[in-house]
Amino acid sequence: MARFSHLSLSDRITIQNLLPSHKLGAIAKVLGRDRHTIVREILSNRTFVYRGAANKKANNCARISTCKHRAVCPACVRSRAICSLCGLCNEVCPDYQPQHCQRLAHPPFCCNGCSKHPCCTFKRYFYHADQSHSKSQERIHDSRTGLFLTPDELAYTDQLVSPLLRQGQSIDHIFLSHRDELFCSEKTLYTLVNAGLLQARNMDLPRKVRRRQPQKKRVFKVDRACRQHRTFEDYQRFLADCPDLIATQMDSVLSGQEGHKVFLTLFWPQAQFLLVFLRDYNTAHSVTTIFDDLDQRLGRATFCRLFPVLLTDNGSEFSNPAALEGVDRTRIFFCDPLQSNQKSPIERSHEFIRTILPKGSSFDDLTQADCDLIGSHINSYRRDSLQGKSPCEAFAWLYGQDILDALHIHKINADEVTLTPRLLRQLT
Repeated sequence: MARFSHLSLSDRITIQNLLPSHKLGAIAKVLGRDRHTIVREILSNRTFVYRGAANKKANNCARISTCKHRAVCPACVRSRAICSLCGLCNEVCPDYQPQHCQRLAHPPFCCNGCSKHPCCTFKRYFYHADQSHSKSQERIHDSRTGLFLTPDELAYTDQLVSPLLRQGQSIDHIFLSHRDELFCSEKTLYTLVNAGLLQARNMDLPRKVRRRQPQKKRVFKVDRACRQHRTFEDYQRFLADCPDLIATQMDSVLSGQEGHKVFLTLFWPQAQFLLVFLRDYNTAHSVTTIFDDLDQRLGRATFCRLFPVLLTDNGSEFSNPAALEGVDRTRIFFCDPLQSNQKSPIERSHEFIRTILPKGSSFDDLTQADCDLIGSHINSYRRDSLQGKSPCEAFAWLYGQDILDALHIHKINADEVTLTPRLLRQLT
């Protein structure tokens, strides 16, 4: 048997082709693997599917065939119809009893080869070779990149090391004095400072700033397993289980020069509402600082109402999701690699920023007040998708004018809205 080697794409294609007609033990013999390897492969890389069938809505209730409930939803426009035909009754019906297919709890652990799946409305799992191979390769990549530090260990290291560096001490001196208190090596301390993951910067190392820095820097992640259980598939599954939640999107806008100030953007697709925050560095710590400031400014209840779910990309500045989520503060999910179309609304909203600050512009001379002004003008621009209303009006209707004021966004008169570089030149 092949030992200590990963399954290849051809192996996974073989598994997919043999699943409908062979048992797992027979598939293992064909591939020369242990049966438990095939079981782990299917459980780890199968694809979740929850959709209806022909003329049927997705419904996972065990009582669907006998249920006669009507008007379970108080404001349902289809109150005269049987609720089980709607597909939303799973979330609100007090008599809902989830039913789990035995095929998923026992071999083959997926719906490949099941004769009932064309008319099945339950939650299902399928094994697709190409998707399973992509998941496996992504998991291997994440496990081999980043640092061996949890967010708590990183915060402890920052609290211990940064003040001493700012006192003029060298990393070598700090490591020799606190060797037994640190979770990492001396080399890792240099890596943390160089990657911008500590409050102390390269400028705090007197001899470091004399060296000529390489043109390209390797991007380090705070936690190499940051995307675990936070993939786009997990995001879709989470929204399917909680359909009433409004998801917010998050991204970064970079300036024309590397290592200079950048923007953090937050976007509500339902209201087309965009927030812009200025950051000195494109680091995970700078994003966490903004979240902590919003949490304190708005209050935990309001923050959780505005940011129940956040979808972002795989940038290193978002690689510390545990710090962003806090204690039941929000939920962070990531798009698939190189799939920015999965959060296309916020990508399109950046076009408004680029009309004011074209690509190549520097953000170094801007302040947060300038960003609030940019946000106010963008959010006062009327949209056809909002029935002629502006994002400011839509957001105030959804969350209230007091929250809009707390975010420092003000409605601009329609005739005074400016979406050109002249907006910032008027301030100078």
